[in-house]
Amino acid sequence: MANGYAGKILRINLSTKEVTTLDTAKYEEFVGGIGMGAALFWEFAVAPGDWDLQDAFDPRNVVSLMAGPFAGTGVPGGGRTSICGIAPEPFPTPLFHRTSMGGRFASMLKLAGWDGVTVQGKADGPVWINIVNDKVTIEDGKSLWGLNTFETQGQITNIVEGRTYRFGEEWLKVGDDFTTMRPQIVCIGPVGEGVTRVAALIHGSGVSARTGGFGGVFGSKNLKAISVIGTGAVQPADPKGLVDARLAHMAGSFRMGAQPGAASCMPCINSDRKRNSYYGGEAMCADEYWSRANGMKGADIAIKWGICTWATKFGGALDMDVKGAPALFKGSVPMEPGIGWYIKYLYDLGVLGPGKKIESYPLPMEQWNTLTFREIFCDAVAHKIGIGADIAEGFLEAVKKWGRLEEDLNSGALRVPAYGAIWHHTLPGVDWAYAYILMSGDPMWHGFFTALSGGGGFGGGSKETAEQQVNKIAAKMPPYDDDPLMLSNCWKGEEARKTGIYSAHKAKMVAWARHYHGFYNESLALCEMLLPNFGGISPDMEHRYYQAVTGTKNTVADAIEIGRKIWNMERAIRVMAGRHRDDEKFAPFMFMPGATFNMSGSKPVYQDGKWDFENQSDLYLDREGVEEFKTHFYALEGWDTSNGWPTRETLEGLGLGKVADVMAGKNRLGKA
Repeated sequence: MANGYAGKILRINLSTKEVTTLDTAKYEEFVGGIGMGAALFWEFAVAPGDWDLQDAFDPRNVVSLMAGPFAGTGVPGGGRTSICGIAPEPFPTPLFHRTSMGGRFASMLKLAGWDGVTVQGKADGPVWINIVNDKVTIEDGKSLWGLNTFETQGQITNIVEGRTYRFGEEWLKVGDDFTTMRPQIVCIGPVGEGVTRVAALIHGSGVSARTGGFGGVFGSKNLKAISVIGTGAVQPADPKGLVDARLAHMAGSFRMGAQPGAASCMPCINSDRKRNSYYGGEAMCADEYWSRANGMKGADIAIKWGICTWATKFGGALDMDVKGAPALFKGSVPMEPGIGWYIKYLYDLGVLGPGKKIESYPLPMEQWNTLTFREIFCDAVAHKIGIGADIAEGFLEAVKKWGRLEEDLNSGALRVPAYGAIWHHTLPGVDWAYAYILMSGDPMWHGFFTALSGGGGFGGGSKETAEQQVNKIAAKMPPYDDDPLMLSNCWKGEEARKTGIYSAHKAKMVAWARHYHGFYNESLALCEMLLPNFGGISPDMEHRYYQAVTGTKNTVADAIEIGRKIWNMERAIRVMAGRHRDDEKFAPFMFMPGATFNMSGSKPVYQDGKWDFENQSDLYLDREGVEEFKTHFYALEGWDTSNGWPTRETLEGLGLGKVADVMAGKNRLGKA
């Protein structure tokens, strides 16, 4: 097709062994990525009405791995894979969750002729899915079960190719065509096979979908891997327009991070993946910090076992002072303290260890800072041995079982703001924080992280005055482009409620961010480490790519409205699973001093009739203020302010009348 789509979606039911094809055109109103994934989940998991959406490991759970229109077209950063379904990691109940990963899987899926793959059911025994252009087979996976993720990908590559050759150096015959590419594979390791809540999906040398625990969902379905290789092409509607946009992007504010020998996602030239083989190079982000003192070798252990390096971290990028922190970190807690760090905290307190209140078997706690400990930790979780069985049920489920949940959430030793997601730049940027309670898991939203900064923070900040900055950025945010007050981060006094972080103005900023992110980053599947870049080129550049690839005449305002439609589809799924206003709340430490870890300099604040930058390292939230914000936000979105449920009027206005009908049948519609 000539508009960025391959034209078909692969649907597989592992219980019945059915392999069918869906027409992409039926779902194009949801763009791609998370939009199509949510629509597919609604159609095949929610609308039938035969389960309560509570158990992520139920065979009826639908997990979709979706490309966006940009994949395979050459748009930098446009090759991400969006993944969604009921996720086991969120606490206190599993929830519909979106996550994503880079690499080459989505682009290869498009080259094989598919816009995505959606999987339901449970196989009788271990299997893997083999996609070679139009040919799709469900293969026996018994010989792969128990292998680590590097071994799994090596074995599947040899099976698909029928021989071993070096990537990019020899031609491989695929049907009547040839390619120098290798199959692109998403798989699980032993931690996923164990059907745990802390298992990641691993692709390539370490690209992963970490959050949500979708590796455990694969394990519950007896699905070891999905492999794809294709020899086709994806045609943009306007090839010249696409090339012109790419050249303009690179000549302007392209975020360059390339380094010699590093491996890029496809298609991109930013090269931030850093690892160029299974066994070499650096790790990335959470993988890099998972092992803390053991560098990249520790990251290799996590990647091979397929464990979620976010939930199980042994450290973080930076430390902050928190009263009562263990001596190991000299009074400081890591920025993202996962359960690997937390068990050492309990060990230092004397409540965890051999024969202690919390039995540590089989973990050799005296070797905590060694690679040997990391291997034993992963093995214990994967096979649910001793304390590993508790950890396998999820970070907060384990802490709850140990009787420490309330105490450590209050103290801030557990920096888990909401729904089981580890703290990640949550405050002072409240647009990121609010997204934690409005969806599930980590929203992964860096959009305003450095753009709204007075300098001196992560990325250097801006040299503009606060008023110049907010006016410039607000002008790029239709339909709220007439309200720069939405960008004020004022958190003190009555101004916080009138124009600041608890106001109707702030509701516009948070809504716009959710609609933008859902459309551009998660449905077009564009890497958010490249765009948005509000320092200069967003959202003009991403929209140029959108128009060139799809041929649309839509405006930015139109795109944001489509993002609102996708956001409401997600909301409808969560409401059908039981989400209510009363559930949308922060952990207690978010309302106390020490809640903020300020990496991003000062924030713009409107106070006493004027704009200025304010250092907000002391920012924390107010419970009543958060409740006021929620009321403003629900009203803005057209949801019932008493329960947070979408109304029929809102859904029908977005073309989701059939969704409203299903919700009405379950008494889940909000009242206008």
